[in-house]
Amino acid sequence: MTRRPCSVLGFGGFAPFAAAALVSAGCAGPSAGPGAPPPLGEAEWRELAAPRPAPLPGAVRLSIADFDVLSDAGWPPAAPVTARLGLTELVATGLLRRSDVRLVERRRFSAAVEAERAGRPRSIAAPAAGVSPGAELTATLAWAPLAAGASSLEVRLIDVGTGRVVRSGRSLLPDGAEPVGVARAGVRAILSALGALGRLPAWQDPVAGSAPEGYSASGVPQAALNDFLGGLAAEEAWRWEAARVAYQSAARSRGFLEAEAALARTARLRLGGTLGES
Repeated sequence: MTRRPCSVLGFGGFAPFAAAALVSAGCAGPSAGPGAPPPLGEAEWRELAAPRPAPLPGAVRLSIADFDVLSDAGWPPAAPVTARLGLTELVATGLLRRSDVRLVERRRFSAAVEAERAGRPRSIAAPAAGVSPGAELTATLAWAPLAAGASSLEVRLIDVGTGRVVRSGRSLLPDGAEPVGVARAGVRAILSALGALGRLPAWQDPVAGSAPEGYSASGVPQAALNDFLGGLAAEEAWRWEAARVAYQSAARSRGFLEAEAALARTARLRLGGTLGES
C-alpha cells in the first residue's frame, strides 16, 4: 500500500522557520510500500520551501570547512555517507535555522563554481552555483576519542582573509555520545566562540535544547538519523523526491530540527534556488 505524501504542520514559536516543521503522523516515509510515494506537485513543494531566516544585523558570515572525525566507531555502519560529511551537514543545518549566524555554503558551492568555470555541464536537476556573499570566518571541528570511551570536540574559527585562528576551544564528550548530540555540541561551541569574539547578536532561540550548554543527548532515534543521512545522500545527487521523502520521514521524530532545515533547503533548491543563496 502506498501512503499519501506528508503534510507540513506549524511548529509553535518557530518563526520564521515554521513552514518546514514537523510532518504529520501517518505520512509516507522511505519505502512506504511496494511503490514509491507519489511525487509532490509544485504547490506542495512551495509549502515546504520555508525561506531562510533573515540574519540579524551584525550576524557573521560563517562557513563550515570540515568536521574531522578521528574515529567513526559510533557511526551507523550502513550509513550512505561518511561520518565527516554527515556531521558537517548536521552542524550546517543546525546553523541554517538561526538568525544570529549567517551560514555561507562552501563545500558544494565551491565545487559548483569550479565546474562552471571549467565549462562542465551541470548534472540533471543540479542547482546553479549562484552568487555567494563570501564568508568572514570559517569553522573547523574535530571529534577525537580519548581513554575510557570519552572523546573530545575541538572547534577553531579561522579568519578567511588572513588564515589566522582567531578562537579555539575544546570540550569533553561522554562515553556513548551520539552524532546529533555531538553536532549540537559543535553548534554550541561555534556560538560560544563567536560570543567571545563579540560577533554574536542577541537572539532568543525559540527551541530549547537546539544548542545546549555542554553535551546533551538529542533523543533523536537511530532510525530518524538514518533517514536524515539517506536524505543527504539523495540531495548530494540532486534526487529531490528521494531527499524529500527521507527528510520528511526523519522530521517525524519530534525535535529533529536539522531534518526540518534540510527539508526546507531541499525544497528551495528544487524550486530554482542556488547553492549560494539557499
